[in-house]
Amino acid sequence: MTIKLFQTWQDLPLGIKGIILNALPLTVLLASLGSLYFKEQQAALLEDRLRSNIQTQRDIQAVHTQLVEASTAVRDYLLTGNKEFLNIYLLANKKLPEILLKLEQKLEDAEQQAHIQKITPLVKENLADLKILAEKNISKEKLQDIELINKFDSQSKTLSALREEIEAMSAREAILVALEQTEVNNERQNNLDFTMIAAITGILGSLTGAWIFSNTIVRRVRQIRDSAAHLARGEPLALPSISRDELGQLTEELDHASQLLAKSAGDAHLARIEAEEASKAKSSFLSRTSHELRTPLNAILGFAQILENDLPEGRQKNSVSLISGAGKHLLKLINEVLDIARIESGDITMNFSTFNLADLLDETTNYIRPLGKVRDIEINSDYAKDTQIVSDRQKLMQVILNLLSNALKYGPENSVVQLRAINHSEKIVIEVEDSGAGIDISRRAGLFTPFDRLGAERTKTEGTGLGLALSKQIMDAMGGTITVAEDKSLFSVSLPIKSKNSPDSNELNINAKEQLQENPATPVPVSNALKAKQQKILYVEDNASNRALIEAMVKRYPSMQLHMANNLKDGLHFLKNILPDLVMLDLHLPDGSGEMLIEFMKKNPPFQNTPILVLSADAMPETIERLKKMQVTEYYTKPLDIARFNQQLQHLLLINK
Repeated sequence: MTIKLFQTWQDLPLGIKGIILNALPLTVLLASLGSLYFKEQQAALLEDRLRSNIQTQRDIQAVHTQLVEASTAVRDYLLTGNKEFLNIYLLANKKLPEILLKLEQKLEDAEQQAHIQKITPLVKENLADLKILAEKNISKEKLQDIELINKFDSQSKTLSALREEIEAMSAREAILVALEQTEVNNERQNNLDFTMIAAITGILGSLTGAWIFSNTIVRRVRQIRDSAAHLARGEPLALPSISRDELGQLTEELDHASQLLAKSAGDAHLARIEAEEASKAKSSFLSRTSHELRTPLNAILGFAQILENDLPEGRQKNSVSLISGAGKHLLKLINEVLDIARIESGDITMNFSTFNLADLLDETTNYIRPLGKVRDIEINSDYAKDTQIVSDRQKLMQVILNLLSNALKYGPENSVVQLRAINHSEKIVIEVEDSGAGIDISRRAGLFTPFDRLGAERTKTEGTGLGLALSKQIMDAMGGTITVAEDKSLFSVSLPIKSKNSPDSNELNINAKEQLQENPATPVPVSNALKAKQQKILYVEDNASNRALIEAMVKRYPSMQLHMANNLKDGLHFLKNILPDLVMLDLHLPDGSGEMLIEFMKKNPPFQNTPILVLSADAMPETIERLKKMQVTEYYTKPLDIARFNQQLQHLLLINK
C-alpha cells in the first residue's frame, strides 16, 4: 500500500505536487488557527461567566448595603424627625426590588437560587416594617413605646435573618467565583499549550513538506544536474526513470540525448581522426606537389634566365623572355595555391612586428608604380606619416600589392587610383579605390572565391583568380577584414592597430621565398681570389635537368670545380675524398633524405665549417625551420633566382677562402 501510494505521488504532475506541498503546511497552520480561535471563544465565555459571578457578588453585597442603609435612615428619621433621612430609605425601597429581580434572572446555581428565594420575601417583609414606621411618623400618629419596640424588634429579626442568608449567599458566590477563576486560568493555560502544539505542528508540517520536496523533487533535480557533467563529456547517463511526471520525462529525454551525444562524440572522434589523417595526407600532398611542380620549373626558369642574360637583343631573347614570364606566372600560381592551402590547414605562421605603416605603403607604391605607367594610371596617396601598427609586415604588403595590382590592371586607363589610410581609434582602415564602376551585386558573392575572376578570364589581363581569396584568408588570419563597397570600385582593409594575435616576442619564422625577398645575398664582384685557385663544389641532386642547370652556371667560373652525385652514397664518397669548399644538395634523394648528409657533416670536424646550401623544391615552413635549426648556411627553394644565387655563391666561396 505504501509503495503504491509513493508511486502515485511520484507520477503526479509537478504543478499538482507544488500545490500539495505548499498547501500542506498552510492547512496545518489554518487548522491550528481555527482550533485556537475556538479555544479563545471558550475562554471568553468562561471570562464572561466569571465577570457575571463577580457582578452577582456585588449585587448581593448591594442588597445587604441597601437594607442596612434603609433601616438606618428610618431609625435616624424616627429619632430626629428629619425627613431627609427618608430619601435614603425611599432610594433603597426602589433599588432593592430591581436588584433582587436581576439576581433571580442571573443565578444559575441551585443553592444560590434557594437563597434568593428566601431573601426576597424577607426583604419585602423588612421593607414593609420600615414603611410602617416611616408612614406612622409622617402621619403624626404616635406609636406607643411597646408597639414601637415590637416593630423594631420584628424588623431587626428580619434584618438578621436577611444578613445570615446574604452572608451564606456571598460565601457561596465566592466559591463559585473561585471555581470560575480556576477554570478560566486552566483554559488560558490550555490555550497556551495548544498554541505551542499548533506552532510545533506547523513547523513539523513545513519540515515534512520540505522533506517530501527534497526527496521527491530536489534530489532528482540534483541528480540531473550532476549528470550534466557526464553529458558534457558525451558519456551515457543511464538515469533511472522512477516517475511519469515532468522530471521523469526530462530524465528520459536526457538519457536519450546522452546516448545520442555519446554516439555523436564517437562519430566526431572518428571524424577528427580521419580529419587529422586527411590533414597529414594533405600536408604530404602539398609537400610532394610543391616538389614536383617546382623541380621542372627550376630548370625552365634557370635556363631561361641564363639564356636571357647571354642572348643579344632580338627575337630569340624576346622568346626566352616570354618563357621566363610564363614560368614566373606559373610559379606565382603555385605559390598562391600553396599559401591558400597552408592558411586553410593552419600551417602558416604569422610574424608580427611593430612598423611604420607609411613606410610600408611608400614601399608598396614605389614597387607597383611601374605597372601603372603601362596603362597611364597615376597612384595618389593620402595617409599619415607616423602611424605605428603591429602586424605581419610581409603579409600585409602582399595584400596591399594585390589590391593595387587589381586596380591598375582592371581599372580604366588614363585614370587615378587612390590609396588612403584612415585611423579609426583602435583600428586602421586602408582603402584602394579606382575609377571603375564597381562590381555588380549579382557577382559580388564570388569575389573572394578561388579561381573566380568574375569574367576577367575572357579578357587579355593576366591573373589567377587567387589574389583576393588569398588576401581575405591572410586578413582573417591576422584578425582583420577585407570588404568591397557596394556602389563603387573601392576595397577596404581593416585591422587592429595592436593585433590581438601578435606574440609577446617578435619571432622570425618565414618561408624561404620570403627570406630570399627580404634577405638577398650581398653582391660581391668576381675577384682574382676566385681565379687564383679552383674552389671545389659538391652538388648532390638526383634530377638531371637540375644538375645540368647548376653545371651551366658553374662552368662560367673557371675557378670553380663542380663534382656531382645523384644519391647519398655517392655524395658521401665525394665528400670524404675531395673535401669540398661548398656543398649544395637537394633533400629528396633516391636513397634517403639530404638531412642525413647534413647531420654527418655537422658531427665530423673536417666538415663542420663547410658552407651548406640546400636547393629544394620543398617550400613548407616547417621544413625550412627544421633545416635552419640544423645550421645550414642558406635554404633556397626551387626555382632559383639565378642572379641572386650567383651572388650568394661568389660571396660564400670568397669568404671561405
